[in-house]
Amino acid sequence: MSLSLLFQVHEHLLAGEKYLCNSDIDMTIPVNQAAAVQLRDWTIDVIQPTNAFAEEAPFTAETRPVASQDEVTWRVLIKTAGVFLLSQLRRLQLPDLEHTAPFIACLASFTNAGDPWTSDDAHGLSRLMLSEYFESIKDKPKALEDLIMNLLRERVKPLFVKSRNPILTEAGRKAISPAIGNSSSTDFESADKPWKFESPHIVTVFEWILQQIDASLVEAHWPLVIPPLLATLDDVSIKYKIRGCKLLQMLVRVAPANLLERSGLGEVFHNTLTPYLLYLPSLTPEEESTPLLDSTYDTLIFLTRARYPNPDTGTQKIKNLDAIFRYGILKGYAHAGENVRIAELLMQKSADLVSAMKIYCVKHLKNLLPIISGILTAPFALAYTPLLVASLQTLRAVVMNAWPEVGFYRGEILEGLVICWCRIADEEEPTNELVEIQASIKEIVRAVVQLFKNDEQAEKELKMLKDCDARLEAILTI
Repeated sequence: MSLSLLFQVHEHLLAGEKYLCNSDIDMTIPVNQAAAVQLRDWTIDVIQPTNAFAEEAPFTAETRPVASQDEVTWRVLIKTAGVFLLSQLRRLQLPDLEHTAPFIACLASFTNAGDPWTSDDAHGLSRLMLSEYFESIKDKPKALEDLIMNLLRERVKPLFVKSRNPILTEAGRKAISPAIGNSSSTDFESADKPWKFESPHIVTVFEWILQQIDASLVEAHWPLVIPPLLATLDDVSIKYKIRGCKLLQMLVRVAPANLLERSGLGEVFHNTLTPYLLYLPSLTPEEESTPLLDSTYDTLIFLTRARYPNPDTGTQKIKNLDAIFRYGILKGYAHAGENVRIAELLMQKSADLVSAMKIYCVKHLKNLLPIISGILTAPFALAYTPLLVASLQTLRAVVMNAWPEVGFYRGEILEGLVICWCRIADEEEPTNELVEIQASIKEIVRAVVQLFKNDEQAEKELKMLKDCDARLEAILTI
């Protein structure tokens, strides 16, 4: 679409919104109703996000012109103007205006502020209209169920039908004998993944649907919910993997407690996510690896807790968390520990895993504590303070959850803490960040010292340390 045509469409939308805003239209007249409905349908069609905002399939013979920045800007302006026009049309209370799936799907397309076709105004107004709609049907659960069914069956499913993972049955359960077929993680022609290469807004619509459904609706529409979620999560694109992690957390949060295990999909999701723990630099660029690792660790921990909520399943829960720690944290640090931002993230997630495993984290201390000590004692540790903060956060979690074994590792723990303390003490003008790090070190050392307060051997060791360096008096005094 040329810039001149985009400009004309924008002008028409603005004119329509201005006219409806300043006019008192008699909607009892059939011709006015028909014109308003026609204007509504045209507006929905015009502002629907197109493939101008989508990726281009890498293995297709078809090529499409790359949209210029001016064209993208005008398209965003058109969509914003169209949402404002729809808000005026909604005020007219057209017959069945709010109960049509196209109208709701159109507004839902603008509910994610991070989408390139969404402006702040379109995002805010769309959410406002949708919340008002749900307020109007809060006493009509059947209306909501019919809407969700329509959106999933008529809008979402057709775009994901060719991306069905062979590991799924038609009922949305794990297949006992998966059919041989193409995985959804491969990109071929754009026709194979229209949700990605032609209509990328459908992922936002699907995300909005997951925000509205409850446990009963999830179970009722399970076969319609799982295929698009797994296709997004298993896509080759990093941004869709991250999006899939978010969608999975939303689903797990509302799904019945035992549905993941009954359907066999808890294991499927776990196995799909685990390889992402090794999407590390330099094979994966840091700007892509960092958000993917962040989302993957959070989702795996959240998924594990949801799969095994009861005490009698604690052994399996710890087994899964152990696997995440070994496969993710330890291997990740071995491969990319020299990257400070990756190391920072791995330390942050180590703290989360230690807190989740509680006392069962002791089996990993022999591997984890040398990593933390190495970070705290590194010659240039003060050059990147966020890594120190993350390491101390993990060490604090270790002391809180594995305190019965802390005494055994006290030498390694105190080594890192006191060396880092002395380095900061030698700074002529420590920054606020370094002062806060010192406060954290002091807090952790005091907690460690309290654990062996009545241990004569430990007291002798502390006295030797204090006698060696007067700077340690402030933190080693029992």
